[in-house]
Amino acid sequence: MRRAAHRLTVGLGCAAAAAAIAVGIAACGSDDGSSTTSTSTSTTTHAGGAGGGGQKTGGVGGGPGAPPKPRTSHPLPRHRHQGPPGSPMQHTYAAKIIGHSQSQGGPIQPAELWPVTNSWRVSDHEGFTAVYAGANPQHRDTGRLVVFRQDFIHVKQTATDVDVPNSGPVEITSAPTGNKVGTSAQRTGELQFRGENGTMGTLHLKNDTVTVASG
Repeated sequence: MRRAAHRLTVGLGCAAAAAAIAVGIAACGSDDGSSTTSTSTSTTTHAGGAGGGGQKTGGVGGGPGAPPKPRTSHPLPRHRHQGPPGSPMQHTYAAKIIGHSQSQGGPIQPAELWPVTNSWRVSDHEGFTAVYAGANPQHRDTGRLVVFRQDFIHVKQTATDVDVPNSGPVEITSAPTGNKVGTSAQRTGELQFRGENGTMGTLHLKNDTVTVASG
């Protein structure tokens, strides 16, 4: 199994994380077999640092060139290790398969996945995972599954492409569902899919790889 990855880092605030998840939601068994070639393309978004806001001054030491304002005590030490920039989300979303029409409006661009057949999504209080199924737009005979993840705590997101050669566009046929799998499904969930030409296989979210059924 071969995987290639690249990452792009940009700034993002908590509000943007919530907005991205809203877009993804609105839009959108183990098998014996041989491993397919998979290409992973990961886009990672992190929270940016705080802006350089200044402190208002006034009275003594308030103007340019004025002597510094006297201190009554030493300033408090800065914390070198602060917590992550994000926070848990209040609401969660049950695991479910999303139909074709809603999946097309997700965060994955047509240049990365086209056509889009359907998708699956789930979240817990700390993160969201969605899988979009379809094909590589440059090679329609190659099926593609895009694993989109949103980390609410560290305020970042990734998108990983997993290709299924010679399958044609793939569609998710079975996946974990319900309210009780929000965490486990994101970590170790397995999704079954079927290609246009009859290829059947499983996507393993533990390591973002696929296996296809033999014969």
